[in-house]
Amino acid sequence: MNRITEPDSTQLEFSALFPEIVLASQSENRRALLERGGTTVHQIPTDTDEKRIGSSPEEAVLNIARAKMRAYLSSSGKMSHLPALSADTLVLFEDSLIGKAKNEDEAKRTIKLFSGKKQMVISAALLYIPEKEMIEVVDTAIVQFKKLSDAQIDDYIASGDWIGAAGSYRLQRNGWSIVERIEGDWTTVVGLPLRKLIIATKKSIEIRY
Repeated sequence: MNRITEPDSTQLEFSALFPEIVLASQSENRRALLERGGTTVHQIPTDTDEKRIGSSPEEAVLNIARAKMRAYLSSSGKMSHLPALSADTLVLFEDSLIGKAKNEDEAKRTIKLFSGKKQMVISAALLYIPEKEMIEVVDTAIVQFKKLSDAQIDDYIASGDWIGAAGSYRLQRNGWSIVERIEGDWTTVVGLPLRKLIIATKKSIEIRY
């Protein structure tokens, strides 16, 4: 696939709705996704148990995002006047959920497994609007990897892109070079399903007014 050109229309539209927001996540990818659209981001990570609990992969991811939001809303650093976002992302590959690699060897095995194959990226997000409501969304996207040589895999792992990334790759850095195509919203792959959040927010505004 081609390198992603930012900001795109989705990022700009989200920024117009939320020019300033709290991100209850330590993810630099999510922060960059918002900031490149023009949103001012206050990043307040939470200490959350990311144990996967749920009757489906979607529910498991959503439950972790909910736990992060609960932790933020109960924290002393809460910025009550601002909307807040929490999120979580996992990769579903051949019926197994894959999160962040613990080390280079695990990341290398993951990328080698993905080579020439598809996997599903599942991202959940909670959007807290002060004194109004909580919006929850879950979105999925299919990622098709290129067929990679051992040398290409080694080069990618050496880039450090795998560190802290679900599935051990990041589209916004060098991940685009090992991905053939995406079926769905690329922001979902990055870890924040912005398109679905925009649709849900606009629907909520219509109902409210």
